[in-house]
Amino acid sequence: MIKLSSLFGLSLRSLLAICLVQSLVSCANIVPPSGGPRDSIPPYLLVAKPKDSAINVQPKEIWLAFDEYITTTSIQENVIVAPSLKNNPLISSKLNVLRIRISDTLLANTTYSLQFGNSIKDVNEGNIAENYTYAFSTGDKLDTGSLEGTIQLAETGLVDSTLLVVLHPAGTDTAIFKNKPLYYTRLNKNGKFKFRFLPNSAFNIFVLPNDFTKKYDDSTKLFAFADTAINTTTQKDAIKLYAFQAYKKTEKKKSTPLVSGKKDTKQTVTAIKYNKSLEGLDQDLLIPLSLTFETPIQLNDSFPIQLCDTNNLPVAGYKIILDSSTKQKITIEYPWVEQTKMHLIVPKNSINDSLKNTLAKSDTLRFITKSTSAYGASLIRITGYQQFANPILLLTKDDKILFSYPIIKNLLTIPLLPPNEYTLKILEDRNGNGIWDTGKYDTLKIQPEIVHVLKDNLLIKPNWENELNLTINK
Repeated sequence: MIKLSSLFGLSLRSLLAICLVQSLVSCANIVPPSGGPRDSIPPYLLVAKPKDSAINVQPKEIWLAFDEYITTTSIQENVIVAPSLKNNPLISSKLNVLRIRISDTLLANTTYSLQFGNSIKDVNEGNIAENYTYAFSTGDKLDTGSLEGTIQLAETGLVDSTLLVVLHPAGTDTAIFKNKPLYYTRLNKNGKFKFRFLPNSAFNIFVLPNDFTKKYDDSTKLFAFADTAINTTTQKDAIKLYAFQAYKKTEKKKSTPLVSGKKDTKQTVTAIKYNKSLEGLDQDLLIPLSLTFETPIQLNDSFPIQLCDTNNLPVAGYKIILDSSTKQKITIEYPWVEQTKMHLIVPKNSINDSLKNTLAKSDTLRFITKSTSAYGASLIRITGYQQFANPILLLTKDDKILFSYPIIKNLLTIPLLPPNEYTLKILEDRNGNGIWDTGKYDTLKIQPEIVHVLKDNLLIKPNWENELNLTINK
């Protein structure tokens, strides 16, 4: 549909919209016309009843008429009413009109807003009326307080746009555990949020997943908090919060059900299987050799795994380590020397599981370490790192940390790196332990350590010294 820009056209369409609001129930279905230039303008509000930003109203129904035919996407679930209502309003749409029915008794002298997010779009081209918000007040003034900011994931520096930002009145530190919030809003795709039509008051601000409870009732949830209450009358700068999981989720191991009846004295013996980390016959110079098992295992010291030369004689200085948490991974640590042929001897009885299963047979893994020419070197000149506490440069790929280097001067030389394009990040390692540490919202209210994503990537080519000038800004 072609939008009319003239005053006459706008007045005519406003009149038509009012007529539609008054007689919508009796209207027949109308098919919008086609043809003409492509419509790239989202629908906008022509008339509302009560009018947008009205005061001294207690509406049981709200009618919103737009300049063109609209369709909605999960509007019943996506609309946010603030302050929250006990019962969600009933929302329906027909032609170019939204009808909102409110069953709750509204609070006196309160400004209400309805945030429609991206749920309203036009019929023809699907243009979205982004973040449309309608407001009214039951009192004699419309509240104008606002808060805005950005939320990032502390551990990765990335954005999770599914999170919610919630507000509780200042002075109620335990409300986040017990009560649903009166005010909450969503993040956009860039992790930004904005509250409008807030009362002039102070709030505690938190971040939570968009679930039914909207409470911090699980310490494995993503969560963020501001150290102090935020006052809508004095807060001018954008707020920045970092979400974290106080504890990681762990999958519960399924127990084997007990079967009643005659006890079967026979036990089925199955061979233990594993995967090795070798790239064909090649061993990476920069990482340990690892064996990964399908089930938890234990090592038998009477039949040890041995790292040997080509004559099957054990070499000095290697370590065999079983992962203490999962019991499903063995790593073999050794200072690898390039282009060296080696054997890993795994005796049949060196490994067993809780059912005393062993390997099908003894195994000898024959491999050769890679040449240094398969790697690249890097020379990174760094400025701006002094603004961070104990900064660590993280080289990541697909959100996984592959290498990390403490930054203690403005020149970082890395002699060997696998060819790749690395995303660079900075970890603010406040306690200096070399790893990222999460936060805790308890009596101490500890904020997480923060990871920042840098704009520059590091491209490593094999057998080449790759240089990069890196300027770091918060």
